[in-house]
Amino acid sequence: MIEPSPPARKADLRPGEIAVLVFLAFMTVIAWTHPGQIPTAMRASLLTVTLLFLLAALALGEERQGWRYWARELLPVPVVPYVFLNIGRLIPLVNGRILDDVLFRCDRALLGPEAQAALYAVPLPPWLADVLTLAYSTFFFQPIVLAVTLAARRDSTLPRVTTAVLFSFVVSYAGYFVVPAYGPRATVAQGRYATLPPGAVGAPIRDLLDHWEKTKMDAFPSGHTMVTLAVLYCARKRVRWLYNVLLPIVVLLVCATVLLTYHYLVDVLAALPLLALSLAAASLLHGPVPFASRAAPVELPMPPA
Repeated sequence: MIEPSPPARKADLRPGEIAVLVFLAFMTVIAWTHPGQIPTAMRASLLTVTLLFLLAALALGEERQGWRYWARELLPVPVVPYVFLNIGRLIPLVNGRILDDVLFRCDRALLGPEAQAALYAVPLPPWLADVLTLAYSTFFFQPIVLAVTLAARRDSTLPRVTTAVLFSFVVSYAGYFVVPAYGPRATVAQGRYATLPPGAVGAPIRDLLDHWEKTKMDAFPSGHTMVTLAVLYCARKRVRWLYNVLLPIVVLLVCATVLLTYHYLVDVLAALPLLALSLAAASLLHGPVPFASRAAPVELPMPPA
């Protein structure tokens, strides 16, 4: 059942948009206070994107119809990957330590030496490596699919959903500055990653992701786990059919983060309380994402006696 749309009102910045703006401002300050390490073009780009995002959110307003509605609801879509692609050069300026050794020891404490070694040696048939890689590659598309689905229905709770997902993005990105780490594929499991079965599509997709991913110190926490679980949480409340479609993909994606050696186990485990914190903050600041209302059952007239 499509809920009635509230009347259009004067534009306000939503909490999710504010979180993105604060993070963009943080990045901009880091860039402009390190002119010797950050090129002028990147510093100017960060400042420009921050201002454009702010002005666009205010100018588009809360229109419920037409292109302005779609532009406002999908405004974060290009900005989130832009943030990710540009934090890689900034992380060492804030925190120069590489903490893979700490995360590796945490995994060893959790699993024990034998289980940890077995985790990086478990054989993957080519078809399974393909399936895991395909699931892993859906990461950025899942939030877009959820947003477009809700926008097409003019779901009045879409801004709350967007805030919940954006908070999970921002918290995971902030974690990269606090705990910089490359992940097992670049350290203890480098050989394992290089010898993953190529499969039919797995190897080209992984190569493409490696080339596209400019931020390498993004192991802790597992943003893939945080964001996809946030999307799954919101889909379960608003679009049950989409939840049913995404559920097996998300399970495979979370397994892929470890089995394909992108993340330590502790990265995935740490994502769970951080996700809970993100959702709680989003709920507090913008309101909880409610379950979709169901249509009342239609009462048929009783047949004559």
